[in-house]
Amino acid sequence: MDNNPIPAHKKQTDYQAMIEAVSLCTQAQVHCYMPEQAHAFYGANTIAVERELAGAFVVKPVLGSEGEQTEVSNIRHIIRLANHYKIPLYTISTGQNWGYGSSAPAAATLRCFILDLSLLKRIELNVELGIARLQPGVTQQDLRDYLDSTNVELMVPVTGAGPTCSIVGNALERGYGITPHADHFGAVTSLTAVLSDGSLYQSAIASLDTTAQGVVDTTYKWGLGPYLDGLFTQSNLGVVTNLSLKLAHLPAVVESFYLFCAKETDLELVLPIVRQVLKEFSGIVGSINIMDSRRMLSMMVPSADELSLCVETTLERLKQQYRVSQWTCMGSLYGNAKVVKAVKKEIKRQLKGKACIERSLFISAKAVLLASKLFAYLPANVLTNPRRQLATLQKSTQIMRGVPNEVALPLAYWRNRTQPASEGLNPAKDNCGLLWYAPLVPITQEKVREFVSMVRSICLKHNIEPLITMTALQHDCIDSTVPLLFDRSDSTAVKAAKACLDELFTTGCQLGFVPYRLNIEQQNTRLDPQSPHWSLVSKIKHVMDPHNILAPGRYNP
Repeated sequence: MDNNPIPAHKKQTDYQAMIEAVSLCTQAQVHCYMPEQAHAFYGANTIAVERELAGAFVVKPVLGSEGEQTEVSNIRHIIRLANHYKIPLYTISTGQNWGYGSSAPAAATLRCFILDLSLLKRIELNVELGIARLQPGVTQQDLRDYLDSTNVELMVPVTGAGPTCSIVGNALERGYGITPHADHFGAVTSLTAVLSDGSLYQSAIASLDTTAQGVVDTTYKWGLGPYLDGLFTQSNLGVVTNLSLKLAHLPAVVESFYLFCAKETDLELVLPIVRQVLKEFSGIVGSINIMDSRRMLSMMVPSADELSLCVETTLERLKQQYRVSQWTCMGSLYGNAKVVKAVKKEIKRQLKGKACIERSLFISAKAVLLASKLFAYLPANVLTNPRRQLATLQKSTQIMRGVPNEVALPLAYWRNRTQPASEGLNPAKDNCGLLWYAPLVPITQEKVREFVSMVRSICLKHNIEPLITMTALQHDCIDSTVPLLFDRSDSTAVKAAKACLDELFTTGCQLGFVPYRLNIEQQNTRLDPQSPHWSLVSKIKHVMDPHNILAPGRYNP
């Protein structure tokens, strides 16, 4: 029970009063930033939106000497103080939500405290069951380092966002990856959250379990009674202080496969193959990425400063130079040696005689490592393009093994005037221009072709390269991610990118391609408060947070 009292002498709605109260009653760092500092730390983003952060106040709970119970108590008291003084709180984990808003608050003009949970990095691991309990500040690299230090062969639920991004934050945004547990919130088994009045939420099973370990709550996702954990994803109904999720075991063999299609019309022909593979080998084959030539080139061509993939002649020249096919399908096989060998044989049998497959490649991490060692003996200026392709391939195979890296992050810099450093990429602070269009697409030949045509037509209209990735998470659904890249220093380019995203959203919804995720600007403009879903969300919000203290404007029109 959290019994920290609100100081009796602090009754006025006042930011300074709350700062003093937080400092007196909690183990938390309190910072007041000047406008320039506030923008650098919490206002920088890749989507070209501005937020009122003048004199921003930031509260950062720290790891308590008495354990997690102290940290949760601190968060509860901070939220109670915010509720008492009627001061909004905007919560972030690590604030590296590239392309969706980063750390910036969803509300455009409302002044607020930022509740920064990036210092909360506790990790508890049930090695036998492969279940990790994580706080919001735990990054992909933090978990990877922890697993390596304990010699546990489990996989981190990695994403292309990079090693410094929060695992909890990604799961609560319902993100996904390409490792066996592709649906990251699907792997979450339990969570703890603090509500706007400072009360604590746990599942019914956690409340009934009187054992000290509380293992059963972390092993069964759906709990007892109405399922409420999902209320805290893509919402502003509570502050999640920890969650438990299942980690995939690293199998004896991880082998990547690539299917290369030479012609544009091969897309319709390869889709049934992708569906069949996912249907027959669920659990052995993870999700499968389908990428067009422009998207592949964006990972290989070092800079877009002097070129445009909107120009067909440039596109064809680069495809030949880098040996890029029109469509590339990429996935992985997970299992023991016998299982992978058998599935690989069966997939090859299914591919035999398929005219849409120009060539296929099955390659293990060991083979990629061997090739890298061979290249190391050659002069640096020899075979530069194959060398660059091999480096990308090596990082891609690491991702598929649950090892985070920055292989996808340089994409955000493609239209940036300043190229990234070799490590520690931060697209928001480096002023990159990146917006994501992330719709769900029915995995039928007709609808996929309609989607591709729509994206290309609208993007080219706005002079934006249509870089298409379609991820088949299972045999009946595609989640596409289309990065809209632009030069932040060019106001015309910024307007074009936003107009492009708006048209993609509007036209896509008319055709049945509906985003599963929106950036903070879209959350304020694209959600209809009168629709049945958002009307109910509003009613729940009013009951759970009557003073609208927690993250105003976040997925709540």
